[in-house]
Amino acid sequence: MRLVETSHAGTDMIRAPNATEVSHLFALAEHEIVKGRFTEALILLRFIRSIDPEHTDAAARLALTLFRREQWNEAWDAFDIRFKLMSAQPAVKIRTADGGSRELPRWRGGEPPKSLLVMDEQGLGDTIQFMRYLRPLVEQGVEINFVTHEILFDLIRTMGLPINLLPSNKPGSVNGATGWTPLLHIPRALGLDPKRYAENVPYISADPARVKSWARKMASKDFKVGICWGGNRESPAEKGRSAPLEAFAPLAAIPGVRLFSLQKGQPVEEIKTASFRRELYDFGDQFDADGQAFLDTAAIMMSLDLIVTVDTSVAHVAGALGRPVHILLRVEPDWRWLARESDTVWYPTARLFRQRLSGDWSEPMALIAAYIAARTSQKHAAPSADALPKVSVSHGELAEQIADWSVKAKFGDGSFPNADTRVAYLKNEWDNLFKDNKLLSSLQAEIEETSHQIADAERKLRAQEEAGNVDRGMLGLMREIRSLKQKRDDRVRRVDALAEAELQPVKTEVETTKPARSGNKKKA
Repeated sequence: MRLVETSHAGTDMIRAPNATEVSHLFALAEHEIVKGRFTEALILLRFIRSIDPEHTDAAARLALTLFRREQWNEAWDAFDIRFKLMSAQPAVKIRTADGGSRELPRWRGGEPPKSLLVMDEQGLGDTIQFMRYLRPLVEQGVEINFVTHEILFDLIRTMGLPINLLPSNKPGSVNGATGWTPLLHIPRALGLDPKRYAENVPYISADPARVKSWARKMASKDFKVGICWGGNRESPAEKGRSAPLEAFAPLAAIPGVRLFSLQKGQPVEEIKTASFRRELYDFGDQFDADGQAFLDTAAIMMSLDLIVTVDTSVAHVAGALGRPVHILLRVEPDWRWLARESDTVWYPTARLFRQRLSGDWSEPMALIAAYIAARTSQKHAAPSADALPKVSVSHGELAEQIADWSVKAKFGDGSFPNADTRVAYLKNEWDNLFKDNKLLSSLQAEIEETSHQIADAERKLRAQEEAGNVDRGMLGLMREIRSLKQKRDDRVRRVDALAEAELQPVKTEVETTKPARSGNKKKA
């Protein structure tokens, strides 16, 4: 990509973009990422990096985009940019025989060193998430010295691994280390297949005596839900990941549900003013108060039916224990949650619930409330006939049909002369149902937009096939189509779940037929 200018002599000259133009290109790449168009974002980011190899923001966004596309090896390698964003890059030195020092080689892959120094590098959640990968090293006979957060020592020991733990906040030395690695690079260095990332879950355990002690205080026939709404407010990773406690009010309103606070730190103060404070059990100051983190948290989780938390270390404790956990994610979540709508490669018992509007937790919380209500067999009262016109299909399917006919109207090349009329008819039915429900209507609009993106990508793919261009661009289009279809299916499920949480549909005849499609359909 180059810019073309015309010289005074009338000839074309090619030049690289200037700093302002690069800034505009980076803003465009950011926009493409937000819209989920990762192929286009990668093209822009790689171009920026070719012009300015020191553009750290572009390098960081490149790593993020590669993770979201699950191009794992390239993503892990690009992820080294995190060290340039630190105040001091990690390095390990060893003493030499002449009294001097030299850098200890970093292990990047292949045969691991016999004695490996593993350096923790980020927060408590990162440690809990990645310390599982110490096990395959130990199983290969590697001697592990792990420099990490001292308050996690007892939790790490529940893995039952013969590793030497060293506090990261104190100076120290290790004898005999022949290589070192950052903790988060171990999956790449081991060459692990992403399908194996969730192996060995659970990989930590709760102390049986603590489990029994806390279980006595939690005795209840209710559906027990542990909640955590705030992360470390001073962490650079904060940036909107915390939710106000009041956002959890829909869960407290479900009959047969009891909430238990797993929160520590400053956000605990919100309990005093919460509208549902009497329905929320607070374990008090004795909870995880003995200098080691998450030992009581882990024990309490063993007696909970579900954990609902924002993206903080509590989510990783639940996932590492193999407990059912629903994780609330902001619009632009951390790199580790990829672009998957609801599942994660890290924890098989975890489910993701993503914001679609920055700062608005109402949609993901409504989905979680619908799930809990279904688990507790709660029945919702049917609204009046005026509030809910009758339909003969699920609300998600109605949104799909609007999208399908809208695609036919735009891309049908006149093959469906009545497509516009059909779209208008179906949208009128939708407006009769949800005209005043901004959340459901925005989901319907997103399903329609995503369907247009799928159709456009499929049209480009057909053009590539007809031209015989079997290249990386074609593979990229195939991945994009698959991702977009997953996104669309997720939005359809959300429409059904949200509508079901509030409405009791009544059958009637509404003409909403369309060509058969694969996938499960939930009929009203």
